Amino acid sequence: MGSVEGLLEWGVLLRFAAIGTYAAAFVSYVARLAVQKLKLDRAATALAALGVAAHTAYLVTRWIAAGHIEILARERTGDVLTSMDRFWFMISHPPYTNLFDALNFVAWAMMVCYLIIERKWGLRIVGALAVALALVAMGEASLVTDKQIEPLVPALQSYWILIHVGMLFISYSLFTLGAVCALLYLVRTETPTAILGGVTAGIAVLLLALVGGSRLLFGATFEMAPGWQHQIQSRLHPGKLLEVTTAVHVVPAGVEKAVKYFTPVAGVGPFLLAAVVLFVVGAVIYFRQRNVEAGVRATGYKVVAAGFGLLTVGLALLVYRIVSSPEITLPAGVRLAPGEHGPFRLSLASNYALGLIALVWGTTLGFLLTTPLRHRISESLPDPRKLEDITYKVIIAGWPLLTIGIVMGGMWANEAWGRFWGWDPKETWALITWVVYAGYLHTRITLGWAGKRPAAIAVFAFAVVVFTFMGVNLGLTGEGLHTYGAG
Repeated sequence: MGSVEGLLEWGVLLRFAAIGTYAAAFVSYVARLAVQKLKLDRAATALAALGVAAHTAYLVTRWIAAGHIEILARERTGDVLTSMDRFWFMISHPPYTNLFDALNFVAWAMMVCYLIIERKWGLRIVGALAVALALVAMGEASLVTDKQIEPLVPALQSYWILIHVGMLFISYSLFTLGAVCALLYLVRTETPTAILGGVTAGIAVLLLALVGGSRLLFGATFEMAPGWQHQIQSRLHPGKLLEVTTAVHVVPAGVEKAVKYFTPVAGVGPFLLAAVVLFVVGAVIYFRQRNVEAGVRATGYKVVAAGFGLLTVGLALLVYRIVSSPEITLPAGVRLAPGEHGPFRLSLASNYALGLIALVWGTTLGFLLTTPLRHRISESLPDPRKLEDITYKVIIAGWPLLTIGIVMGGMWANEAWGRFWGWDPKETWALITWVVYAGYLHTRITLGWAGKRPAAIAVFAFAVVVFTFMGVNLGLTGEGLHTYGAG
């Protein structure tokens, strides 16, 4: 275990080095937008490449450590392993088998794909968004409580995990970059700011409505699932207990299946609802004035900015309520799911509700900050046809990976559960994602569409990817085999 612990310690240092280098690269990419200098271009690219190198080394240390842990776990049970057994266990536990590792892996895959795009097409302006998204993913990973590497449970001890999960995560990374290129195409072709602002406000309303539900929209009450911290037996260290945080589940009267329990978060609902109202008003104003290019002087821009201010206050209050959460007492008569117990508190750990609200906040902030720089950004972009071609090539590279990932997932499900398809929420939304991107490719290849329509489809398709990756895990489509997160 000494070598394993040493690897993990090195991994922590490498992860911090990657985050710091990505942050420096982000500053360089943003500065490059303000000051057109070749030295900044080279510095930003060099920092991004250095960050990917540190990030790659970090994932390698996690993968090797996980392989050693798998071997140690079997040797402690008395198994005699051949050299082939050892080789298999060294590679059978990739660095994306839990939420913490998955978020770090997605960030790495996105940056690798971006550097390939930059190398091939020199599209450095995508770098600022790519690095920002990588930092967001790694920051979200830092909130996860369960960062331990444990031997895989029997259901995950399969070679399919190397193909199914990895393919899907890489395809999601490509789709993210494809959406960024499509968005830049819309900017380059002088799509009115009113349309971009209206869509931004509309997406914000949709995501906030999904997170808050009817209680937020009709009662100005924001609810969140509290978490309960408990200990589980380590499968690697006999007698050692690991602390994890899980959402509270209750069993309603007359129902056998447990569901998440939600509790109101004081004071947050009115701010979020007011932000939703202003975003709706902003979207309507933008739609009515969609042919008027007024930039930051537009009424719609001012209304969306006011909604963003209220959202900022609501998000800050939500974080404060979570951090300072007292013990939560469940109402009398509520029947807890078997094995769950208090104390119950709001938790930052694996909290997808908080993550989605933060995503809305960041997206809206991005629109507000880039609108004044729109002409500068547009002038620095390449020919629209080049952007359109890059978008198409990136998506057509990701779609086969998504297809293979879904098919391999079905084959794995058949081995593990005896059925290829069970309409689990994650399976369903992965299929919806596949259909939407198939529709994009159909319009381009068969119908011969070009211009703004397929670009708009690419941006919409990415919204479906976000919901598949985060919304389903939050439980917005019901509990499933792939659902996790505190609330």
